[in-house]
Amino acid sequence: MGRMRLTIPVFLVLLGIACAACGARVSDMALSESAAVSPPSPEMADGEASAPQQTADGGEASRQVIANANISLVVADTAAALSGIEQVVSDLGGYVADMHLAKRGHDESDVLQGSITLRVPATGLEEALELLQALATDVNYLNISRQDVTDQYSDLDARLRNLRATETELLALLTEVRERPNSKVEDILAVHRSLTQIREEIETLQGRKNLLDNQIGFSTIWVELIPDSVFRPIVEDPWSTSGPVRNALRALVATLQGLLTALIWAVLYLTPLLLVFLIPLAVLIWLVRLWLGRRRRREESSESG
Repeated sequence: MGRMRLTIPVFLVLLGIACAACGARVSDMALSESAAVSPPSPEMADGEASAPQQTADGGEASRQVIANANISLVVADTAAALSGIEQVVSDLGGYVADMHLAKRGHDESDVLQGSITLRVPATGLEEALELLQALATDVNYLNISRQDVTDQYSDLDARLRNLRATETELLALLTEVRERPNSKVEDILAVHRSLTQIREEIETLQGRKNLLDNQIGFSTIWVELIPDSVFRPIVEDPWSTSGPVRNALRALVATLQGLLTALIWAVLYLTPLLLVFLIPLAVLIWLVRLWLGRRRRREESSESG
């Protein structure tokens, strides 16, 4: 009879826990369906963010909003812009989460372009976007999205409180069952299984809450970097024949001027120098030939005599 009195309360507690778990699963399904709905427009999100939410104890809580942005920047120098972006993110207390850069093109003028994923504190999102725009020569587009997750966050928080309260009750019940001399092993194991199940649900919900905390506290900025050379036209100015003709005539005149200048230098500078060196050389050659001629005649006269 004593065992029966102990088993009935344990059974009732476990039944209540099972009902609570079923209710939590139904709430999970409803939460998942609400999360699948498209995020509200920035205007609606701003309006909702400014409206306080009533908490369970009647107080007011601020709205929980996830804010992200997409921006496409046209830059003069991708490497310099990248260095500036890293400095901006570091100054705001954020970090570079992902980076994909590559040289693209089909000739020697390949340019570096790609995308970067940034994570910055949500309170500095607008400032970060302003600083990023200052690094660019132009902005192709800028999109900011805000999603109000206050209901999801509050629901997770309430369910965590309930599950932790249930965990405390189960711990107390487990201690009570263990201390009773007429308790059975099956009763202890039943309470322990329920406690394990509750703790698993707590860990799952806490992980989801931590994810929301991270998304709310840090905004994600997807940045596209495009070199301005990509937008430059192949022919910047209309082509006409007057330009090449004018350049060709200028080159011809410059060439003729160079040739005339060389001729003047040859006549007035090189000719006197050549005369100075050639006259003594000619005299020397004439003397050598004269000496050789006399020597040849002497040899001929000696042979005839």
